[in-house]
Amino acid sequence: MRRGVNIAIFSGLVLGISYYAMTNNTLRLESSNGSNMSTISNPFSSTTTSKTPGDQHFFSTTATSSLSNGGSATQQNKQGIPVFTDKEVDKRLRKYEESYIVNRGKGVARYDISQLPSNNPIEDDRAEKLVQVPIQDVFSNNEKVDADWHFWSVFDGHAGWNTSAYLRDHLIDYVITELNSVYKVSEKNLRLIPSNEVIDKAIKQGFVKLDDEIVNKNVQKLLDSPNKNTAAELLMPALSGSCALMSFYDTHNKVLKVAVTGDSRALLGSLNEENNQWTVEALSIDQTGSNPTEVAKLLSEHPNEPNVVRNGRILGSLEPSRAFGDARYKWAKEMQAKVYNQFFGRQSPANLKTPPYVTAEPIITTHEISPTKNDFMVMASDGLYEMLSNEEIVGLVVKWMENKKMIKPKRGIFSSVWTSSKDKQLPEVTDISDKAGKPKQRYRRADNMAGYLLEDENVATHLIRNALSNGGKKDDVNLLVSIPSPLSRRYRDDLTVTVVFFDDRENPSSSSNSLEINKEATFGGLDENMNSKL
Repeated sequence: MRRGVNIAIFSGLVLGISYYAMTNNTLRLESSNGSNMSTISNPFSSTTTSKTPGDQHFFSTTATSSLSNGGSATQQNKQGIPVFTDKEVDKRLRKYEESYIVNRGKGVARYDISQLPSNNPIEDDRAEKLVQVPIQDVFSNNEKVDADWHFWSVFDGHAGWNTSAYLRDHLIDYVITELNSVYKVSEKNLRLIPSNEVIDKAIKQGFVKLDDEIVNKNVQKLLDSPNKNTAAELLMPALSGSCALMSFYDTHNKVLKVAVTGDSRALLGSLNEENNQWTVEALSIDQTGSNPTEVAKLLSEHPNEPNVVRNGRILGSLEPSRAFGDARYKWAKEMQAKVYNQFFGRQSPANLKTPPYVTAEPIITTHEISPTKNDFMVMASDGLYEMLSNEEIVGLVVKWMENKKMIKPKRGIFSSVWTSSKDKQLPEVTDISDKAGKPKQRYRRADNMAGYLLEDENVATHLIRNALSNGGKKDDVNLLVSIPSPLSRRYRDDLTVTVVFFDDRENPSSSSNSLEINKEATFGGLDENMNSKL
């Protein structure tokens, strides 16, 4: 990712490329019942539609070249890059935004989601689910308590979209199945809460079992009964790969668990009431070949293989040390040869000796949430962290909250007389992440943000817009959004962002006990029938 892109860069780029197709992501809310749980599910489905350019203007150049006779001529049949108008840029930034009001008074008030493709089709994906669970509360005379289980997930695919789409459709359900087995049913037909260690093990089992299905079981089915018609469907989720970030929040005990496989990241923004200062804490640690703990783990598992991690990459090639799919780093050479000879695939990685090198088993962290203290969580694929620091991300959310009057802005003693210059800057945010595991900052701007943009009703879209703005520059946003795929991948990654606001209070303007679409922050408003009640 490159920062500070300006007109001079684009004036030198000429290409003969058609407009790119963007993935049209549609959300479905479905209700289902199983065991003694009820579910509100919004899996993320994808179709591809052609995009028709709106009103545009162009940056173009006249290029000359020396001909064989020593002369020069104007190059013909080359188009400049169209730079979209503010209206078209806004439409593209908002195309995949969704927002939901969780009016249940149990600790989650709202969550916003937004995506911006760079690859075509987008390789990112996401899914969310809300499950109502009757809990037997051992601290309240074993009485029944209706708890909500919230799941939010972000999937960052690589080498294709197939693995991330498979995770979108299956991962949360796999985890719920494992949790269902460890939350034992009491004589009162209520769920008993197990220990943290048991819950963590169940989540890990869900991840590992799904990856085994992708990489081994589905492919073995294909080898046992070869069928060219189903080869792509069964093989591509194994041959491509995806990182996975999933958060699980239990409203009964206010515990948030974050499971990460790969290098997507979750952050917690909080207000320290003692000094009235905002803090950010990384809830996950990037699992890559640059993580010393991961490197040590791989070296111990593969002794006498000095190239197991080279230049921060597994076998010198794959950056995430944990991922779904990526069978090239999990299958033995014989298995790879068998699959590739019968169907298709890529050559085995150099230095492949003792696979598997990559695992889908997540690292899980546990955190207590304070819904009454303005806690919020940001989850995003690594494309966001290539452009913004942890502190900037939380600062941008705080500014947005102030603008929407969700919180009162901090004012200086003379603020009633004139506007402080600090009002044009992001608030000071302190990173309190564990220093031993503090994620390496990946943003590429040398200085702090000089400004910001406040244009969006959806806070996830707000973060994406500001990530592209290079410190509040609207022209930079327009330029970066206008670059078509695949050229755009040189300047920005796919971007997927989810922001969750924790709050115990109910919204008096909303129907009680419901999950409702927030139309103001959802592109197109979605259908009124998609609102659901538990």
